[in-house]
Amino acid sequence: MLWIAYIIPRRYLTPFHQPLPPTVRQHTAETARQAAERIAQWALQFTPCVTITGWAHAVLMEAQASLRLWGGQERLVYQVIHGSQGLGWHGPDALTIACGPTARAALWQALGWQEQGWHYTADLQASSFDATRLDALPLTVIEELHCHLDILARMGVHTIGQFKKLPRPGITRRFGMSVLDALDAAEGRRNESHAWIQQPAEFHIQRELPARADHVDMIVQAVLPCLHALSAWLLARQSAVTAIDLQLLHDGPPHSLLELRCAGPTRDTQRLLRILTERLTRFRLPRPVYDVALHVADVIALPHQTKDFLGGSHEAEQALQELIERLQARLGTDNVCRLCIEDEHRPEKAVYYSAMEPAALPGPRHRPRSEADPQPIGQTPHRPAWLLNQPLPLGIQHHRPVYHGPLQLLCGPERIEAGWWDETPDSVVQRDYFIARSPQQSLLWIFRTPAHDWYLHGFFA
Repeated sequence: MLWIAYIIPRRYLTPFHQPLPPTVRQHTAETARQAAERIAQWALQFTPCVTITGWAHAVLMEAQASLRLWGGQERLVYQVIHGSQGLGWHGPDALTIACGPTARAALWQALGWQEQGWHYTADLQASSFDATRLDALPLTVIEELHCHLDILARMGVHTIGQFKKLPRPGITRRFGMSVLDALDAAEGRRNESHAWIQQPAEFHIQRELPARADHVDMIVQAVLPCLHALSAWLLARQSAVTAIDLQLLHDGPPHSLLELRCAGPTRDTQRLLRILTERLTRFRLPRPVYDVALHVADVIALPHQTKDFLGGSHEAEQALQELIERLQARLGTDNVCRLCIEDEHRPEKAVYYSAMEPAALPGPRHRPRSEADPQPIGQTPHRPAWLLNQPLPLGIQHHRPVYHGPLQLLCGPERIEAGWWDETPDSVVQRDYFIARSPQQSLLWIFRTPAHDWYLHGFFA
């Protein structure tokens, strides 16, 4: 088995044996618990077996079943260390990370390393773990002995190895059976049960800035760890997001609310960061920001994408989505539109502009043809690429329509008669369409009304 333990920095923790006022101890415990819960939610991307335990609010995860998915133990540990730094735990606030064959072995080793000022070492292999590592650890890592540390110090017992040399019956009488149970669990002679944490239905994270921020770079640096946590939450749920609500808190209301919209479902941190940067660059802050909050309520299931050996269209589609996201962030969501096709016989109402909606990039909205539908006879009627907003009246010479000269009718008529079901005026259409050639050899789309009036409606490419 492989267990990985995370310990938050010492300044977030209050040792159980240290005398402190109750209010200070409660505030410190709440801060440590909140930090541990955020780390535990982030760790769910590696394995579903994550728990929080101990006075140190340590995050433990059992990752043996996930080693093959992450490419082995070394790569998994690298992802853990690199990912924790992306959450903002780096430098003096770096997490202490240790591995072990049991949960308590990893936990005690991480606590021992933290007392020595280490965060992690190059040797994080649980396969090479032996009992001598536990024997060298101080007794302060065992929570069950916190109230007996003074007595053991007077006895000259300071490490786990020295404590194990004491008679077991005497340990049971003086310190309780729970101490021996903890030692047996650490060495794998006793099984332990853990309560695994569950993911929340919605994602919400709030982060306080170290100082009042009125510059975009400071806000982006504060939101970046939140985006890393969001990406891990989505990865654990096998989902993606199309919209994020970002709230910027000021000294006085109203607070600023930004909606970051994506052109397609994604959980890529860098892609979300680009959208955030574009929006903040063009957003004018009314007052300095002291806190940021990220909230996501709706997610979309995102199936795994396999890489195409010959190079499929997935990369091109993703590049198009990123382009549209950048345009929306710069120009506004309502200013980036796309053409939509409606099931309508009237040409002027068959195509309309619509704002880009998430996950609605490719493909017109056609109803798929089923086997029961009648098959079309002949070829589909040609339609011009350019329609006029209003049909242009044409003159007539010798009973022929004229546009920069007499027109030659090539094919037609195609009768379109529709709109009687609408109650709006001028909705009824009765037209005979023709494809005509002008003296300049251009192809035109013209129609004739029942009153034998001719109109130009579009140009072919």
